[in-house]
Amino acid sequence: MQNKFWLFGLLVFILSACGGDSSDPTPTPDPEPEVIDFSSCLTNVSDQTLEVVTWNVENFPTLATTVDMVEMIIEQFDADIIALQEIRSVADFNNLVAEMTGWSGHVEHVSGSSQRLAFLYKDSEITVIDQPRNLYPEDTEDYDNAFTSVRRPLYVKVEHSSGMQVDLINVHLKCCSGSEDRRRRASVLIKEYIDENLPNNNVIFLGDFNDEIVDQQDNVFQNFIDDADNYLFATMSIANGPSSHWSYPSWPSQIDQILISNELFDNEILTQTIRLDECYADYENKVSDHRPVLIKLSTN
Repeated sequence: MQNKFWLFGLLVFILSACGGDSSDPTPTPDPEPEVIDFSSCLTNVSDQTLEVVTWNVENFPTLATTVDMVEMIIEQFDADIIALQEIRSVADFNNLVAEMTGWSGHVEHVSGSSQRLAFLYKDSEITVIDQPRNLYPEDTEDYDNAFTSVRRPLYVKVEHSSGMQVDLINVHLKCCSGSEDRRRRASVLIKEYIDENLPNNNVIFLGDFNDEIVDQQDNVFQNFIDDADNYLFATMSIANGPSSHWSYPSWPSQIDQILISNELFDNEILTQTIRLDECYADYENKVSDHRPVLIKLSTN
């Protein structure tokens, strides 16, 4: 009998030692993010220039590690303003902003949308003058058809530390064949808005346009192209260049565009696609299927 009690006690001791207190397990630490050096894929920036980027971050975040990767890229890049498309998680966007020292941001809180628009700003160089807002707040069938009801253009006015002010319009136009008329109508509406409301301002119209700007019989952005005295697609040289430099390599196509008003024609220093996939082979799988596109402007 005593042997049985001794064995039972030994068994309890072994189980307690091996299992511990199941109600208070030791937490598994989050894995450290993979450190990638993107420096050879980036361009030089300066507080004497204004760097603006458009970047479709593909249903951000596609993976649990995507937030860390985007943070790493932005902090190494250090551009001034980033217009983002396809923000799926507002919480993850806010966490991204909170993790980046010296950055602020705004994401549209649109119910029923998994592809929100957003802006990020570097606080040391950018001050928001006119808070981000939906360019077409009214509910009309025309606006809904042109932009989709949950993806209206996002407008903001900012001032660079040099004193230069810029009006930005961030869009994610309707994709795919069969939506050409919707993109054409969106192009008409935005040009009318700029012509009527921002005729003498420094305007940058940018985002995922979901369409080409060259080599088409029926270009949906022809209204801007025909008004060459007042508007310029800064991405036209990319679109006319080799496909290896296009922003959407999986197609491939150049569909992420930056257009500037004539007030900025003399300020453009360069416009280029940032080919992050050449520094990180898993970029498309772990970050986005789009590459960022940058414009650098003098502030004089």
